[in-house]
Amino acid sequence: MLISAVGCNDYLEEVNNSNVVAEEFYTTEEGYESLVNATYATLRDVYGSEPWVFSAGTDLFVEGRNQQPEGISEYRNLGPAEGAVEDFYLNVYAAIRQANTALYYNDITEETAVLEQRRGEVKFLRAYYYFLLVQQFGDVALVTDFLNEVVTEFERRPASEVYQFIISEMEEALQLVPENAESRGRVDKAAVYHYLAKVHLTRGYEAYATADDFEKAAAYADEAISRGTLVNSFEELFFPGNENNEEVLFAVQYSSSSIIDPRDDGHMQSLFFGPYLGGEGAVQGYPYRSNTLVPTMFLFDAFSQYDARFEATFMTQIYDRYYDYYDRNDELDALVVETYFAPRWAVQDTAAWRAANPETRATARIRPYPIGWEAGANSLDGTSPGIKKFDDPKSVFSGNGSSTRDIILARLGETYLIAAEAYLQMGQEGTAAERINAVRLRAAKPGSEAEMTITAADVDIDFILDERARELAGEYHRWFDLKRTGKLMERTELYNRDIKAWFASGINPFQGTDGNFKILRPIPQLAIDLNEANIQQNPGY
Repeated sequence: MLISAVGCNDYLEEVNNSNVVAEEFYTTEEGYESLVNATYATLRDVYGSEPWVFSAGTDLFVEGRNQQPEGISEYRNLGPAEGAVEDFYLNVYAAIRQANTALYYNDITEETAVLEQRRGEVKFLRAYYYFLLVQQFGDVALVTDFLNEVVTEFERRPASEVYQFIISEMEEALQLVPENAESRGRVDKAAVYHYLAKVHLTRGYEAYATADDFEKAAAYADEAISRGTLVNSFEELFFPGNENNEEVLFAVQYSSSSIIDPRDDGHMQSLFFGPYLGGEGAVQGYPYRSNTLVPTMFLFDAFSQYDARFEATFMTQIYDRYYDYYDRNDELDALVVETYFAPRWAVQDTAAWRAANPETRATARIRPYPIGWEAGANSLDGTSPGIKKFDDPKSVFSGNGSSTRDIILARLGETYLIAAEAYLQMGQEGTAAERINAVRLRAAKPGSEAEMTITAADVDIDFILDERARELAGEYHRWFDLKRTGKLMERTELYNRDIKAWFASGINPFQGTDGNFKILRPIPQLAIDLNEANIQQNPGY
């Protein structure tokens, strides 16, 4: 109950009140602010470690040099004892407990000018966590009270009821949070509109959907779009140091000044999205990459030569020192290129690439598409272009995750695609194409606007999933995207090397022992054993 809040922005400053009774401290303005800040900090517990439940076992990433948990990456032997699922479940419920505590004290703390606003922020966070749970597990226990004693019986509530709760809480939060938050990272109306759109969109695919879910998803998304601006270039959007740009609606906040051990107290987003670059990073100053979640050939193939997001997503040119791309970005034309990953539209004429700058490119090692690009356990170092969007030049060499860049959870680029998907489901393909074109034209290379523009005839759910892959690769959405649209089995069988191998051998890895498919995650065995209610396991387990 005595919480030391560790944060990153002005509103997340560490406060040590270890000798103060909670009931006395949290009923003061200072104490309550500390409690709300600690509620925001729970986002780090959910997103700061291995991203298995968000990205593994999808059409975009396969296992590379290091092993993934087989149950999540290939759905084989996935059961209630799976550690990554259990960790996620426990972390999210711990965050909900924190939010319940903050809402309890909101009713009894001293009155301040922002007290109702804080109530809206915490209600949003709690609803957000339930949105994560209901997508992963279906029916879940709805715990909404502050608990100061042991409770050992919780009934799972129907997913339809959980969605009703999420929407109700977010609608209330919308009325309480400000148009523009006073500090970066706090919830404001644009963030709530974005997630109301996503919640309605997700429920719209379910049997218990309401008739207006897609209509509301489109309307809420357009409200969020009206409150923000797309960053001019995709490269600028993700360049280190630009995390607080106008496109970002909601993010997990980090700062190098707010951590104790720079080797362990950051997060792992940049660590997992390969490739492995060798073991001298501590000396050379480039990031350790685990080569665990490596891009599939489908992800590489999703881009065209007209799409600037390819070079902005993947590190296609590596210099003597990996971080030179960031630390010496204004002099790249004068730096010697060590490795060049030639994309499929350039692989036939790499001589032209060398000739464009022979002084710096003459000795470059060329790794042409597609040889070795989809890395595996036996791939050589640096044979595959890694995702660079999350690189952190200020991180230290660490195998445990040391990035202190913010983890972006919601941005307008996705909001446009949420709107497009909702309009598609409403039968308005033309409007869907308009929303998609907004992000595609931002990504168009100079002079390629015509090639990047689509029409209503191009829009179907697979095109939108492809566009989400191009726009959002690695941003912790993909498992949810495939599950929401009912495409999880279909697209992993088509594009995930490891899952495709099971299907080719006559085994559907999604099929459980009871004949049901393992689309939802299993309720952790620990939660079942400790719960005195008669809890039923999810289908397939």
